[in-house]
Amino acid sequence: MAKKIKILKILLILGILVQTFSCATVVPPSGGPEDNLPPRVSGTTLVPNSINQNVNLDLTLQFDEWIIQKPPSGAVAISPPISGRLLVKAKGDKLRIYSSEPLDSNTTYTLTVTNAIKDLRNNPLEKPFQILFSTGDILDSLQTDFSVLLQDSLTRKKKFPVVAFYPIGEVRANKRYLEKFRDSTLAAEADTFPNITREIPLYISQADSLGKGTLQGMQAGSYLAVAFLDENNNQRLDAGSEIAGIAAFPFELNEEKKQLLFSLGDLDTSSMTLDAVTQRGNREIEFSFSQSIVLDSMFLQKNNCFFTTIMKDTVFYSDLYTEPNNKNTVLVTDGLKNDTLYTATCLYARDSLGRMLDTTRNTAKFRFKRIPDKEITPTVISKIEPSSRATSDFLPGQPIKLYFNRPVSADTIKFRIYVNEDSVNVEVKQLDAVHLEISSNPPFGTDAKIKLAQVEKDTIVDTLFREKVLVQFSTISKLRLASLKGKIPGGDAQTIVVLQETTIDKARRGAAIRTLGREFSAKCNEAGDFEMEGLPAGTYKLMYFKDLNGDGRLNSGSVWPLSAGEPWAAPEDELILPSGDDNFLKELLKDLPSL
Repeated sequence: MAKKIKILKILLILGILVQTFSCATVVPPSGGPEDNLPPRVSGTTLVPNSINQNVNLDLTLQFDEWIIQKPPSGAVAISPPISGRLLVKAKGDKLRIYSSEPLDSNTTYTLTVTNAIKDLRNNPLEKPFQILFSTGDILDSLQTDFSVLLQDSLTRKKKFPVVAFYPIGEVRANKRYLEKFRDSTLAAEADTFPNITREIPLYISQADSLGKGTLQGMQAGSYLAVAFLDENNNQRLDAGSEIAGIAAFPFELNEEKKQLLFSLGDLDTSSMTLDAVTQRGNREIEFSFSQSIVLDSMFLQKNNCFFTTIMKDTVFYSDLYTEPNNKNTVLVTDGLKNDTLYTATCLYARDSLGRMLDTTRNTAKFRFKRIPDKEITPTVISKIEPSSRATSDFLPGQPIKLYFNRPVSADTIKFRIYVNEDSVNVEVKQLDAVHLEISSNPPFGTDAKIKLAQVEKDTIVDTLFREKVLVQFSTISKLRLASLKGKIPGGDAQTIVVLQETTIDKARRGAAIRTLGREFSAKCNEAGDFEMEGLPAGTYKLMYFKDLNGDGRLNSGSVWPLSAGEPWAAPEDELILPSGDDNFLKELLKDLPSL
């Protein structure tokens, strides 16, 4: 009897332990080297490229390690859309994918597992995993390749865009999944063009870590192709918060193999607003707009922005500035009265995309209160370019840039520049209220040691002066300077060539991380020829595009009015640029893609 009781106790303890560990939170194992490898699919219960599959979708993917146990919404996508819900459940190293309702018969489907699937160390899939299958006896065989120009920040964060295809034409009338997205004012026959901010796509895939990908199992037809960063995983473009790009359209998919190119940018069509006005000092008033504004000639007019009281007293600004890494604009003004309610108004403003200030939302109220002098932040230099850490590769002929935290006057500050320990003439240019450019005369040459000092009164003996060294650096060696000449295939006078420095840094745990540095650009002539001088020898990313609207930047397209992004091309290999003035692009990179 005692033996039976002992056995029952042991079984009870084991049962409690099993229940305890089964309810425990799944965490990565501790100890040992950190796992930086992405999870990989090692098996599947649904054979890729299979036909006559059951309309009741239910498959399991086997990974080579445990994955996160609560996959986020949108971690798995299916094309074309299904009438029911696509359900995903993870357990250990397995991922079950099934649908709440039967699939359509005689239909080719593509399942895409995105990099929202991660292992327990938060490493995402290196590239999307796709399975093509059919519920009929044939597979739609067409596919398209695509390439998205990824920003460096997206690559570091491992956030990659989806690429979506929307049908164009009368075929839309037969797409049942579009019923809930149709414009109720249009007959189905008239609804021939997609509304990409409302409807989900017919086909969807995801780019890999290089911005490249393939979508297979498509039907021939006419499509609108859009790439966007699906931040909320709803498979729908939210233009107000997600960057996107539109490929040349209509895209005619047929037996001919084609590649689509996308660049990502802000496609928000909403107008700009003045959101808030805050006091920063006794003369500085900060204006917060919904987008970063361009300080063009219209905005710089002194009567463009002003302050009014209830009694209609009006005060204009005398100067303005923007700070590095801050999209707000600070207006400098005198004459504001203490403890007075003001309405700040701007008549005009625009951002880099040409969005104009909404004149119905261009005012903001604030109460001005004079701040005691002892509470005002002292004026200091907030940023210097180059920093002392930039040390040895400053390019000759460039000015030193100083950014202050408060308005200053160049006439009240004295500087000295030493080139190889010899004092030289100093030229100071005031760009705005807080931004000075300082140059030497003659300009800095190569192989020079530079020291910039500010001359201040001695704090003890008022008649004496002392020097405060602000920055020391060296200009680039003449032996490290390079130039580049070349011809862009398909280029013309609208073509701009962009070089961006790349370096490989070592992370704390030994992983190599590529970072992007300075950017250089040049315009081509009518024949597509360009030339760049004064470049540091090194490694570069090369990209070129056609500046069709003349704004000097790569345009990603527009949602309204709908327009495609500007054409661009970029070779896969990086450009290794040696020193010297006789470097030719065709000798350094072969088989350049054509615009």
